[in-house]
Amino acid sequence: MANESGRAGRGSDQFPLRLPPGMRDQIKRAAEDSGRSMNSEILDVLRDAFPEEPSLEDLVDALDYSIAMIRDIQANSPSGDVARSNKFMTILGRMEATNSDLWKTVRDNRQSPVVVLRSDVLDGMAALQAEFDLPSVVIDSLTSDLIQMSLDRIASGEERLKVWIGEGDARRMVEIERPSRAKSAGEE
Repeated sequence: MANESGRAGRGSDQFPLRLPPGMRDQIKRAAEDSGRSMNSEILDVLRDAFPEEPSLEDLVDALDYSIAMIRDIQANSPSGDVARSNKFMTILGRMEATNSDLWKTVRDNRQSPVVVLRSDVLDGMAALQAEFDLPSVVIDSLTSDLIQMSLDRIASGEERLKVWIGEGDARRMVEIERPSRAKSAGEE
C-alpha cells in the first residue's frame, strides 16, 4: 500500500529475502549512485522485470487504435494493393473479431474511441493542419471537438440530423426526423 507520498510504507507486503554474498553491497552501491534507498533500487529492478499488466480497457483502446491505423493505411494506399491483399484483409478481420470479443467482455457501456473518417474529411483536416501549421494532437482534438459540437447542436434541436447517401453526382442529403414521443397516460 502506498502512503501519501506515493511510496510503499510499513503496511506494504513484506518478504524476507536471502541474498548471495556480495549482492547487498552491489545493491547499496547502485542505490547510492542513483541517489535512492536500497528498497527503491530493488523495487525499480523488480518493476522492470515484472511490469504491471495492462487492463482490459487498455488492451481494447490499443486494439481500437491499431484497427484505425490499418484502416487508414488501407484508405490511403496509392495503388490500392494493400486493400486487395488477402493477407491484409485476413489480419484486419481477425483484429476486428478480437476487438468485438474484447468489447463484449468489457461490457461497461463504453463507446469505441475510434471513428473512421471518410477520405474527403481526412483531406479537409489535413488541409487545415497544413494551413494553420498545427500538430497532429491538435487536429485530433479539433476533430473530436467538431463532432461533439455537431452532436450538441442536434441534441438541442438547433440542427437536424443529416445523412449523406450515395457517392459523387448521386450523393444527396437526407434529414432524419426526430421520432415523436408517444405521450404517456398521465400527459395531455
